[in-house]
Amino acid sequence: MTLRSMTGFGRAGGVLGPDWTAELTVRSINHRFLDLTVRVRDSESVLEPVLRQVFARRLARGKVEVTLRLTRSGGGSGPTISVDERLLESLLARVADLSTRYPIRGELQARDLLTIPQLFSVESPSDGFGPDSLAAAERLGEQAADALVAMREAEGRRLAEELRGRIAALEAGLAPLAARRDEIVRAIAATLAERMKTLFADLPLDSGRLEQEAALAAERSDIAEELARLTGHLAQFRELLDAEAGPVGKKLEFLSQEILREINTLGSKARDRDLARRVLEMKSETEKIREQVQNVE
Repeated sequence: MTLRSMTGFGRAGGVLGPDWTAELTVRSINHRFLDLTVRVRDSESVLEPVLRQVFARRLARGKVEVTLRLTRSGGGSGPTISVDERLLESLLARVADLSTRYPIRGELQARDLLTIPQLFSVESPSDGFGPDSLAAAERLGEQAADALVAMREAEGRRLAEELRGRIAALEAGLAPLAARRDEIVRAIAATLAERMKTLFADLPLDSGRLEQEAALAAERSDIAEELARLTGHLAQFRELLDAEAGPVGKKLEFLSQEILREINTLGSKARDRDLARRVLEMKSETEKIREQVQNVE
């Protein structure tokens, strides 16, 4: 499965039965889970679950908005407008009665009646979509989903290449740290020993104990474990970018957090100026990775 972005757009159009032409559009942006909204008119509500199933089985994450617009193509009866005549008769009788007792006009204009929503109802012939129309709606959904997925995959390929470059930069940053690890540990031990001798110049110090304390401090400052875990995380990240099965966005987000955690630990041990500078560069690179993987499905 190609790495996918969660940002995309798709459109499909066609006929929906003998009386309607349809246009279906779908837009998606990044979201932690799949948040799917299908917009249809009340008279077309039977089509909503059909379209929802299409996109739910094609997408795993993202805020997705699907909009269906139907246009009458001719050949069918128009909408039927019904008037509640009993309500109208009661209303006219009531107004006539009130006009005999109060100084109000007893005549109602057509525009007055239009302000009473309960008086009119519109029944559309699209209320009865048959199996052929439902199948046509499903095909339109698949076409729009294909267009959306194609755009998300194109964006995903661009993201994957950029992420590979940033992972390579992190791996390149680890190499000199690993090469200088022993040197850094020895330097920390020597620096600590010199400082203790300076601070306690007038006190007799046990050289064996001094060396032991310096060695313990150097061991606590050793970055071997962090380097090993970082190397593993970066290798796993690269494997996920090339994975063939299923969405990997959540896994990449988790790994990016773990990578940043290890780099922060490196920073807390960074008593060497060159190490501290490289750690800052790696943190900056990792933050960019975290921003990018938030848009991966």
